[in-house]
Amino acid sequence: MKKTVHGWEIISNLDVRVYQDEAGGVVILVDRDGFGDPVPVLLNFDDDGVDIKALSHLTKSVRVSLDKKVRIEWHDEYFEEKTQAMEYIEVERD
Repeated sequence: MKKTVHGWEIISNLDVRVYQDEAGGVVILVDRDGFGDPVPVLLNFDDDGVDIKALSHLTKSVRVSLDKKVRIEWHDEYFEEKTQAMEYIEVERD
């Protein structure tokens, strides 16, 4: 859980990195190594509400509650490590 400058709490089902400025602009990134270039969730907070500026394709849902909490659920199946057995094939040269 992370708190914004305006007292809003950000709750996530995955580990995230949150960057914010003094005006209430927030960038949220899933904190996973080796996942490539993540697309951020962009939010603007003030004392009265939240503006959702952009959502990542990895975002499953965003719930904003009246008690100043924002819950973000991510599509965690994208982050499962999948391995595929590969068979070695020897190729003859001419």
